[in-house]
Amino acid sequence: MAENAIIDHLATQRLTADQLAERVAATREALRERMARRLTDEKLDQGPGVSANLYALAAGKIRARGSLSWSKPMRGQSARGR
Repeated sequence: MAENAIIDHLATQRLTADQLAERVAATREALRERMARRLTDEKLDQGPGVSANLYALAAGKIRARGSLSWSKPMRGQSARGR
C-alpha cells in the first residue's frame, strides 16, 4: 500500500474532534444515568484514574453478587493476565 493510501486509510479511521466530543458526551451521560452518585465533568476529566476506579467499583459489585470469580479466567483472559 502506498504511503498516501496508508495515510488516507488512517485518516478515515480517526474520529473528528466533533465525533470524539459527541462520543465523550454520550459516554458521560450513560455513566451518569447508571451510577448512584452524580459524576461531574471535573471528576470525569481527572483522567484514566477515574475510569479505572469505575471499573474497579463495578468489578467489586459483580464479585459481591458472586457473578465473577478470580479463580477462573474469563473468556479472552489468560491466567497470566489476571
